Amino acid sequence: MQHRANRNVRGRHRRTTALHSHRAPSTPVTEKGRYAVAAALVAGVGVAGLAAATDSTSSTPAAARTRQAAAPAPLSPTPDVPSPSPSAPPAPALSPSASPGPSQSASAAAMTLALGDEGLPFVPQARKDKPLPLWVNPLPEGATTSCFGQRWGRLHAGVDLAAPDGTPIRAAGAGVVVAAGPAEGYGNAVLIDHGNGYLTHYGHMSAITVALGQQLAAGDQIGNEGSTGHSTGPHLHFEVHEGSYKNPIEPTAWMHEHGVDIAGCGLVGPQ
Repeated sequence: MQHRANRNVRGRHRRTTALHSHRAPSTPVTEKGRYAVAAALVAGVGVAGLAAATDSTSSTPAAARTRQAAAPAPLSPTPDVPSPSPSAPPAPALSPSASPGPSQSASAAAMTLALGDEGLPFVPQARKDKPLPLWVNPLPEGATTSCFGQRWGRLHAGVDLAAPDGTPIRAAGAGVVVAAGPAEGYGNAVLIDHGNGYLTHYGHMSAITVALGQQLAAGDQIGNEGSTGHSTGPHLHFEVHEGSYKNPIEPTAWMHEHGVDIAGCGLVGPQ
């Protein structure tokens, strides 16, 4: 009886001790089972992900992998060629629509023609021909060797202009040929009526290149210089007559009044 009572006391002591013990309670078998299942699931997911990654890598076609492996690395700029400045914007690429077509080129050309250098409208101007001179030097290459006045006891009625033999002689002004041919001491001579009350006379020519009655403009060739008639050397004897032939006046002053200077005589001194 006493023995049973002792066992009851020890039993109550154990239960009391178990309730107040500070040791962590052991995990039940059922909880251990759930933890093992969760760990197995996590391990399975990891293995499946690794297998999927491996399969996706291996599923890349062999040719693509070969091209990726064979693609060369980008070349760095050579030292001799400067690389573009980072601040400079890249040049815009021309799209096919930006290329000017034939119609656009024609329009651009028309616009360029229509606008002058200053961007102002271009208005074509009628070409103005330079007006012909009314009077010219009959022998601009000639040098004055004798002037109008008395010489050897008689009137030297003109001015002598010396130049190489055959130099062209030209009409001093517009008019009509009223005489052309030999004229005593003048040799081969031409007389031109200018229709303004004045006539010009040309003597000692080696050749005459105009005909009687021919209309002339100022500067037209009438013959070549020579030494025919009473002459000591090649030269042009040039005279101006007022009103009618055989009424000579000082030729260089008259030509000066008409805008042509023949140096060496009259109002025009040596140059």
